[in-house]
Amino acid sequence: MLLDSLQESDGVMYLLRHGATPPNLVEPPVMQGDGVDEPLAPIGRDQATRVAAALADRPIRAIYASPMLRAMETASLVAERHGLPVEPIDSIREVKVGIWEGSNWPEVERNYPAEYRAFRDDPGKNGYPGGETLQQLLDRVTAAFGELMGRHAGEEIVVAAHSVVNRVYVGSLLDISLAKGYFIPQANCCVNIVRWRDGKAKLLTFNAIGHLQ
Repeated sequence: MLLDSLQESDGVMYLLRHGATPPNLVEPPVMQGDGVDEPLAPIGRDQATRVAAALADRPIRAIYASPMLRAMETASLVAERHGLPVEPIDSIREVKVGIWEGSNWPEVERNYPAEYRAFRDDPGKNGYPGGETLQQLLDRVTAAFGELMGRHAGEEIVVAAHSVVNRVYVGSLLDISLAKGYFIPQANCCVNIVRWRDGKAKLLTFNAIGHLQ
């Protein structure tokens, strides 16, 4: 994960997805929004240990995470390598999926066909029933990361978040619509590298998983 052409004033964020939880490992996966708060599965802890090793030699200055167990546990394993605390940030917790919490996508399509089609067509406007739209999610996440950018100019930080949180943010940096960006891959414990320069964010790498091989 060596970074080339960094300037002294550049900030870098290593944006992680948390390690695997039991709902991630069933097939098809069970939807986890902000209402399912399970810890990591054993394989998830192994993934988090591997990403921690991959970042061990970086000059990390701060570590942040969603306050949900799976993100905090992932961040804590990274933090141990650097002797740093983990600061929870509530505004980067996973999207609220409302009444679809705990379901899988085939069940949603079968039981809520109209809502499912509306969500797939325009998730920025038509959100999860009883939950958030992806535009609402993007707005809160972008604001949180922008605040971190201002706080850590010229420094490298780690942020452990979630699949949908990361997808909408990464998609925005690539100028991809929310409907298409929703499908950007985010493997458990992948790394997205974001560079901050002159107050602007640029995506350098997304869904990097070589450290997990």
